[in-house]
Amino acid sequence: MDAETGLLPREFTYAGIVLGLAFAWIVPTDGSLTQFIAHAYGIYPSTIQVSLLDSVAGAFAGAGFFFIAAGIYFLMRKRQGMGRGDFALIAMSGTFLGLKLTLLVIFAAPLIATIYAVTLITRYAGDARNAGVSISEMLQSWEIPFGVFISLCSLAAAFLGESFWRWYLSLF
Repeated sequence: MDAETGLLPREFTYAGIVLGLAFAWIVPTDGSLTQFIAHAYGIYPSTIQVSLLDSVAGAFAGAGFFFIAAGIYFLMRKRQGMGRGDFALIAMSGTFLGLKLTLLVIFAAPLIATIYAVTLITRYAGDARNAGVSISEMLQSWEIPFGVFISLCSLAAAFLGESFWRWYLSLF
């Protein structure tokens, strides 16, 4: 929907956040990172509490990171760079994925979106020059639907995230 309309309706994302929290309560997730952080602070929660904490931590980590990034962008450019629907979408993903996999999405989604944007720039740079438009003007007129990349990376994290983390940690 974000790719076609540029909108992520709150009826979808907010309901998804509630559903993700409900599933975290019913089906315990792998909250190993959250459990590690809780133990570091001397807190020893139960399995369901770890699952709920992991779900909430994933939502806050994702939405908080992109909220801060959008705030910095606004301070620098004096215009919005990301919509509120994107914050809600990453929060929804965070409730389903938990903290560890949400960190993966936080890293991967902007990376994939940047690769996509660079591909578009190289593809249409010649057309822009022929039309008498600078690349800077062309870039400022484009809006990349970031929710598409959040969704894509969230799905990849859900199915391949644990394998990726194992591979990544084996490097150390």
